[in-house]
Amino acid sequence: MRVLFTTLAATSHLNNLVPLAWALRAAGHEVCVASQPNLTEAITRTGLTAVSVGEEMDKATGNESWGGRDGSPYGLGFDLAETRPEVLTPDYVHGALSAYTSVICEYLSGEEMTDELVDFARWWRPDLVVWDSLTYAGPVAAMASGARHARTLVVMDHWTRMRGLHAELVGGEDPLTTYLTGKLSRYGVAFAEEAVTGQVTIDPLPSWSRLPLAVERIAMRYVPYNGAAVVPAWLQRPARRPRVCLTLGVTGDAFGMGEGAVSVSELLAAIAALDVEVIATVKPGQLTPGTELPDHVRLLDFVPLNALAPTCSAIIHHGGAGTLGTALVHGVPQLIVPSNIWGESVYAAALAGTGAGLAIPPAELTAPVLKDSLRRLLDEPAFAERAAHIQREMAATPSPRDVTVRLEEMVEER
Repeated sequence: MRVLFTTLAATSHLNNLVPLAWALRAAGHEVCVASQPNLTEAITRTGLTAVSVGEEMDKATGNESWGGRDGSPYGLGFDLAETRPEVLTPDYVHGALSAYTSVICEYLSGEEMTDELVDFARWWRPDLVVWDSLTYAGPVAAMASGARHARTLVVMDHWTRMRGLHAELVGGEDPLTTYLTGKLSRYGVAFAEEAVTGQVTIDPLPSWSRLPLAVERIAMRYVPYNGAAVVPAWLQRPARRPRVCLTLGVTGDAFGMGEGAVSVSELLAAIAALDVEVIATVKPGQLTPGTELPDHVRLLDFVPLNALAPTCSAIIHHGGAGTLGTALVHGVPQLIVPSNIWGESVYAAALAGTGAGLAIPPAELTAPVLKDSLRRLLDEPAFAERAAHIQREMAATPSPRDVTVRLEEMVEER
């Protein structure tokens, strides 16, 4: 069969799709991956066939708006991952869906991408479209071309949760439904719920992080993919001390928010004060001028996390799904200072609830707090034990190869 994958132009979202795409390719199916032009090179480096659709996604505009002055994602004034009952009023729920739909949906996969993706799908005639859960051009193209389609989660399913709250608290048609109804009508297709959730949802998230929603799911084991990489020689040698990885997310040069943000230099100094080896994916320009680091701190632009993680005793990061999933697969305790983009704080709290890591709210972060939390991860065996338990649970989850069989059956049922 022919399978069309599609995602917005973000490498982390592409990486989430690659293991399943290659499982389908290895099973003998034709596979293409469609995205905006600025992801084409990354797609071809995976060995898969790229299809360029739409205009380049302006990542600079997106990066500048992440985490607005009010602390909300993208400066929208709302958080789709909001969980506090006192905040989730009817006005807030409707406002959140309106803001995310009108701004984020068009930014991530707008009219040009959708038009060209529909044109390609109608020409190539895929049997199945697999779409990134934030790329709504995907279901539109699938429905416009008559293909079966599956949504793949990359973050917790806050869209569906918030739409459920909208039905309960507000009633009537929600903003995402209105948006997709308009998109589909341009191609002569009527709205159906599958435009929001797919005909099935492929869920690579661990079971304890899945929201209790009425969505048909196919659980899939998270398989780390970090792109083309070479394992460095130093990584093949045993660490002389407990190894700790510090990796920054998209925000770049600091953890935390606003004036209370803690610089990378401060964090490295706090971590280095412990008897550990530090591997930090940090560029020298991100350090405060004049920063001097001890010999047991190694700065790198990039290191394949899937190779590094098994050698680590702890990983400190922003809560990105790829980093979190890779650490879980390798049973590494995590210390998360969550960013505020796609519900990382909820994910971090869920991880902390399992006992496999700790979460520090950005507003509470200081260098001493980070140091003390890391010391706990390293000194208290319960964290490593719980991380190993989750590792075993994930290993027992169906692999991408198993999911390939389910998808083949789904297409055959047409």
